[in-house]
Amino acid sequence: MMQLHDPGKKDQCRYTLEQLLWLALLMFIFRLRSRRQLLAESGTACFLSNLLDLSGTLEEFVAHPDTMNYSMERLHPCETEKLKVKMVKKLIVNRRLDAFRLFGLYMVAVDAAGLFSFSSRHCEHCLEAKNSNGTTTFSHKILEAKLVTEKGLAFSICSEPIENENGCYEKQDCELKAFYRMEKRLKRQFPRTKLCLLMDGLYACSELFAICRRNGWEYIVVFKEGRIPTLYAEAERMIKKLPENSLVSPSENGVEQRFAWVNGLRYGGDYVHAVFCDDVADDGEITRWRWLSSMRANKGNVEEICNKGGRQRWKIENQGFNDQKRQEYELEHLYGETPNAWKNYYQLLQIAHMIVQLMTHGDLCAKQQRLASGDPRRTPLSFLGYYKSVRNFIRRLRESFRNACFSRGCSEIAGKIQIRLDTG
Repeated sequence: MMQLHDPGKKDQCRYTLEQLLWLALLMFIFRLRSRRQLLAESGTACFLSNLLDLSGTLEEFVAHPDTMNYSMERLHPCETEKLKVKMVKKLIVNRRLDAFRLFGLYMVAVDAAGLFSFSSRHCEHCLEAKNSNGTTTFSHKILEAKLVTEKGLAFSICSEPIENENGCYEKQDCELKAFYRMEKRLKRQFPRTKLCLLMDGLYACSELFAICRRNGWEYIVVFKEGRIPTLYAEAERMIKKLPENSLVSPSENGVEQRFAWVNGLRYGGDYVHAVFCDDVADDGEITRWRWLSSMRANKGNVEEICNKGGRQRWKIENQGFNDQKRQEYELEHLYGETPNAWKNYYQLLQIAHMIVQLMTHGDLCAKQQRLASGDPRRTPLSFLGYYKSVRNFIRRLRESFRNACFSRGCSEIAGKIQIRLDTG
């Protein structure tokens, strides 16, 4: 955090940027849901002591949430995004995510989410939607790129607001326009990282294929008949002509998978590959999946392309947006009114979500149980077996932070424990 540009005048500031950022992060980690609740929870001596240990600062008091918000209004959102990107890069450089790659590629799901909506204009950047009853809804949305894994991790690596520019526009901003802005920043932030983009049917277009080719990215995009009807018809025709391009996976959990593919379909200036997958249940019900991909399919990789690739796009919805909306992060709550404030809070919420995932998917819980028992051979309970739910873990963590100071030997013990992500 010391590398972030602090907009405040240090000789006039009572609180450091480090404390204010940690205060905002704790509001999200502890799922306090509002600045008012943060004020109610932060009044203990232990809270102050632990906060200062985390931030490495020496203030006499915990900052008031209004002071924190004042700083968020003046801090440029690119500063908090730099902090988020630095954390993800650290995980990649230290090879903590290597076990979750697909053919050596990090899977990045891209999708948009609605944040706030209003019956009257919130600011000059609001999106406008005309309703059938004659009213207008004003809203803010954001385009997210999340690094996702088969085991349920979803780390935000790039965020792009979908918003109108200064209230003056011929056509409103949209998800595709936001992606054309985002891809430049994503390439700049991760210039040599091998990525595979997982996207919905909106992105099945020649512009996306050209962008991925230029940036050296692979892609797996949902293939819908109505998006590129001529190409879809061609893929169906060719698959019928090539029965050797098929594979049946044995029934598992009452579902048999039937794969078919065709490589080298010409579309615009690119060659794309279509993969079809039908899930056939024991009762005869069929669920159909269709993708376009830059990766050639064959009998040896088609299952991974579908199951460990294309289907992982849903992680951005379930482990990403839904988790942040339904599990008390309150993604749709307007924590700050001004553009800088709500964008900074959004970035800090993503960082807090990443920290919680690292805590809950790591093996620290198991190692703590062995350490407490004094028996390194003890078979520990799983995280959920021990805490019963993530919500219970957060509740205990919050109460401990408020009522018990970090022990002086805590850092020494932690320094002897290497925490690894659970790949089981």
